[in-house]
Amino acid sequence: MMSTDGFVGLGNRVQRRGSADLLAEEILNRIVEGEIPPGTPLRESMLARESGLARNTVREAIRILVADGLVQHYPNKGAAVCKLDGEDVMDLYRVRLMAELEGIRSVARLTPGQEAAFEQSLQSFEAAAGGSSASGLVAADLHFHTLLVDLAGSPRLDRLYRSILNEVRFGFSLLTAADREIDNPRPLVDEHRAIYESLVAGDGEACAALLTEHLGHYKRRMVDLVRQRAAEPVGASAQ
Repeated sequence: MMSTDGFVGLGNRVQRRGSADLLAEEILNRIVEGEIPPGTPLRESMLARESGLARNTVREAIRILVADGLVQHYPNKGAAVCKLDGEDVMDLYRVRLMAELEGIRSVARLTPGQEAAFEQSLQSFEAAAGGSSASGLVAADLHFHTLLVDLAGSPRLDRLYRSILNEVRFGFSLLTAADREIDNPRPLVDEHRAIYESLVAGDGEACAALLTEHLGHYKRRMVDLVRQRAAEPVGASAQ
């Protein structure tokens, strides 16, 4: 029988505002945080029962989640949380690298406003590194990388990048939990600081090299992780 532990109390926040968007957001956060594992079916009847919402609202929330990329709808089977595999990770990081390098190559020097945004981002990174929240560290990391893409000044590139962020966030959350990076976040913070300092110095070539190595390392590690998890016996990763 399917466990519904990840869905308990789902309606506590959602019921107060009764929104498909809020239900989708709540489910998404639980997927990203690992409370609802990859492959978990999203049954309309169960979600309606746990959230206290009408099934048509639940159906709309599932449609939103499918559009966000972390849930897939299977004909005659219904919806389920996606499982990232090695090919998915490589494709995500291919898009990430293309978008972030385009941002770096679009500027010769940062403006004072751009410098201020990066400094604030790194301060938030330092604060997250000093805490105990893995999700906070992931959020700080992705905010920094989003600023790199913003340098291109392209609304379409921004939309493309943001369309994959939930999948990236999901994968990176799994990796951060597996590697316990929150226990020793200094190398991660230092890598981002080095990328920023090369930008400030106007050395686009060095910045691109640092970024490529940084993303390449995490791509390889994440590919190894998802392949390892796929090879584990059912239920082993939850031990």
